[in-house]
Amino acid sequence: MRWTRASKKTIAELHFEVKGLKEGVEYEFRVTAENKSGFGEPSEPSMPVKTKLVADVPSPPVNPRVTDTTKTTAELHWGKPLSDGGMEVTGYFIEHKKEGEEEWVKDTATPLRITEFVVPNLQAGTKYHFRICAVNAMGVSEPAQTKDLVEIVEREEIPDLELDVELRRTLVVRAGASIRIFIPIKGRPTPTVTWTKEDSPLKTRAIIDSTESYTLLVIPDCNRRDAGKYDLTLENAAGKKTASVVVRVLDSPGPPLNLKPKNSVSLAWTKPKHDGGSRVTGYVIEAQKKGTDQWAHVTTVKTLDFTVKNLNENEEYIFRIMAVNSSGRSLPRVSKPVVIKEQSSEPEFDLRGVCQKTVIAKAGDDIKVEVPVSGRPNPTITGYTVEKRDLPSGRWMRANFTNIIETTFTISGLTQDESYEFRVFARNSAGAVSNPSDPSDPIICKDDIEE
Repeated sequence: MRWTRASKKTIAELHFEVKGLKEGVEYEFRVTAENKSGFGEPSEPSMPVKTKLVADVPSPPVNPRVTDTTKTTAELHWGKPLSDGGMEVTGYFIEHKKEGEEEWVKDTATPLRITEFVVPNLQAGTKYHFRICAVNAMGVSEPAQTKDLVEIVEREEIPDLELDVELRRTLVVRAGASIRIFIPIKGRPTPTVTWTKEDSPLKTRAIIDSTESYTLLVIPDCNRRDAGKYDLTLENAAGKKTASVVVRVLDSPGPPLNLKPKNSVSLAWTKPKHDGGSRVTGYVIEAQKKGTDQWAHVTTVKTLDFTVKNLNENEEYIFRIMAVNSSGRSLPRVSKPVVIKEQSSEPEFDLRGVCQKTVIAKAGDDIKVEVPVSGRPNPTITGYTVEKRDLPSGRWMRANFTNIIETTFTISGLTQDESYEFRVFARNSAGAVSNPSDPSDPIICKDDIEE
């Protein structure tokens, strides 16, 4: 048997605690005295001693605290004891008592193994003390008590929500599938949940399920009309929180808008209200002649207008346009029936260039003006109206009070040495010209003209 030194230094006292021994092993001990001359002979060995575990109750839990309250509960958290007493801590007992009372009420009938607990069935507006004890095989520790009295009240918390990565970007769904938007929420008291689409309430086909911890919006069998921005609003007494989710539905586009014949055989339209979630790449034009049920393909274009040629004059046609994208063709937009015929337009004329310089005329003389006239069909002029005005700032006044058939007219009642401007209106069988001609250049009225 080999002796091993148990103390590294000389000990002045007459007792010593030997550490680092193995449990269940027999040991003998002896002591050697020392003075200035050295060490003496060791003592006789002690009786053999078998080591065994000496256990105790654990120390109290650390840092007991109340982290949250509602109208009837308090949530407690704490840390493990600094010492387990030499044996494993098997659980914790939680107790509470009202302010001013002596009796502690046990909240757990059996030891709780975790380090948090929600104490139920408390009275709103009442203040409480709380304490926690640790338990091991040797017994129950001293209690650790919360530092301050805790009042049981509903704590307010501003609403909040969590959008996942997919919802932060545009949510893309194919037509016919379901739109599903799931968003975790929180807030105290439980916030009210409001869903809107582009500032309008959602239609009844949207299914909404909301709890204190989440809101779920589902639209089954979606179509292009379900695309757009969905706004979520959470609100309670503590505040308000909003978020938006943009949904894109992949579908064929809507039909073109505002289709109408232009100049009988020219068609014009505007882009669809819905593009079906992808760019419109073109438009298919078809025509149907009155008396048939067959639609004839005319062409496919990328522009928003097209002139259909080689149609039969005096025949009635209907046209339809379909928008095209990567998902297919839209429903058609059908025009009103149109009869192909030569178009009529109101007559027009132009006085520009008629009078390029000031004209001096003798009072009483006729002024002859030749006016270019245009219109479809070629206009038959049924009459003219002439107006005059004094320069520089006179009002336009009618100069004739009977219908003028010829293209010349003698204007009476002019003042010598005054300047005038004139303009002309024309009428034909298609109606009156909506606007007058441009004014003539100034004309000075003279009584005598020198040779």
